Amino acid sequence: MPDITALTTEILLPALEQAIDATVIIGQENEIIFYNQAAESLWGIPRADVIGRNVDCLVPTRLRHEHDRYIDRNRETGHNRIVGTSREVEFTRADGEYICGELSLSKVQIGTGDKRLTYYMGVMKNVTEESQRRKILILQNDVLQALASDMLIQDIGELICRKVEAFVPNSVAALLVLDDAQPWRVICTSALPPRIRNALETTVPSPSDVEKLKANASYTGRLVWDNYQSMCRSLGLQSCYAAPVMAGDGRVTGIFALYLREPNQLGAWPQRLVGACLPFCALALEQHATKTHMTQLARYDSLTGLLNRGALHRVMEDIIAQPGNRTLAIFMLDIDRFRDINDALGHVYADQFLVEIAGRIRSIAKEDYVLSRSGGDEFVVVVPDCDGKQIEDIGRQLLETIGRPLQIGQNTLSISCSIGISTFPANGPDSESLLSHADTAMRQAKEDGRGIFRFANLEKNQVAQDRLVLGSALRDSLAQGMLQLHYQPQVRTHTLELSGVEALSRWHHPHLGNIFPSRFIAVAEETGQIEAIGR
Repeated sequence: MPDITALTTEILLPALEQAIDATVIIGQENEIIFYNQAAESLWGIPRADVIGRNVDCLVPTRLRHEHDRYIDRNRETGHNRIVGTSREVEFTRADGEYICGELSLSKVQIGTGDKRLTYYMGVMKNVTEESQRRKILILQNDVLQALASDMLIQDIGELICRKVEAFVPNSVAALLVLDDAQPWRVICTSALPPRIRNALETTVPSPSDVEKLKANASYTGRLVWDNYQSMCRSLGLQSCYAAPVMAGDGRVTGIFALYLREPNQLGAWPQRLVGACLPFCALALEQHATKTHMTQLARYDSLTGLLNRGALHRVMEDIIAQPGNRTLAIFMLDIDRFRDINDALGHVYADQFLVEIAGRIRSIAKEDYVLSRSGGDEFVVVVPDCDGKQIEDIGRQLLETIGRPLQIGQNTLSISCSIGISTFPANGPDSESLLSHADTAMRQAKEDGRGIFRFANLEKNQVAQDRLVLGSALRDSLAQGMLQLHYQPQVRTHTLELSGVEALSRWHHPHLGNIFPSRFIAVAEETGQIEAIGR
């Protein structure tokens, strides 16, 4: 059998020399005694420069000060927490390229007692590509799960930034969201210095900037780095990698930026990671835009941009529910003779007319006014903490503003509107009753001559409500044959002879009781049911 030393020298060492993975062996003083060609290629350091030196010359700089202590402790205790396992190690090779390696450690002991010698062998496999690909897949999975769970764009943006900062040591990530004609909305973690965040958030990109971003992705550097370079460097940021986030239709929806606190020793990894984040950011922003649009449709009138009727109810209920002795004035406006305007101009110009009316209402509305187009040519203005003479002043202001002549196409229109006004708490405890009373008052204004406003009258409202209830009950009773025919004799007074009978209709409702003809006949005439009674 060959001698073991000869076996090691003639077979094992040449085999290790030819191994495709970097292999390093250290001796008793942690000095490097074997360093193969793959190790030279991986670390970028020639063999002559490392043989005999402490192995910490191959260790990442941030770990060198404690590396000898770790090895010595293992020699003394024999606790093999690292030996026999593998782990990922990130370091920078001699030419500055970022490397991620998978390190496996083995320990060999020769001799016994005081003559026992301990050697360590490390095998490092370059898994940079696999590691980066895996990190990107982890990020993709996390973002997709966040999107599926309906997280807010703020939370998704922070998730992306947090993951990227974990993947790139000493880095700061930020997602800048572009809204039309608005400053950047900056989504980031607390790692971004507040001064830089504030500077970015007060910058409004010009249309020219947006067009340059579309044409040239490198223009992002000017917007998020060149303009703030002195400030960034004073706060510890040394460089920046950034790229525009593009929507599927080619629009620029944002910028993803990655700032480094140290000179780049990570090679192409930061730029690659920024590029990998762009589809995730675009997807998140697209979902955010879709949700925003859906919210807009659910809350706002698509033509005028004012609150729709459902949203108006919710806003009014929220105001009413607020603590304190709050008051509200509700102005319901209806354009006089709008049907004639619609028929004369056609739908396109009629829509333009309504947009102009909404703009006139906006022009006099204060910040706390609630504006709504509740349907057709009907608008509602809700004014909080408004009472007394102020209500009349606002009513007159609305009549004057809307009543100005309006040019639509080739036509100059004379306009007027009728306004019904109700108030909280005087006219009801909730939005439904307040709007109902304002609507009744508005109809009264139309009956009284148009172009005026009227306040809600509870007595008239009650009469109208009674007629509504009676009309519905009468329809049901006629269908069920609940009206009864009574005959009243007619007698000649001077002879007391029977001359005929008078047929009278009588109505007894199971819930409303006996209802006199003087009440239900008038309702039947108004609701078109009088002929059904005659039959």
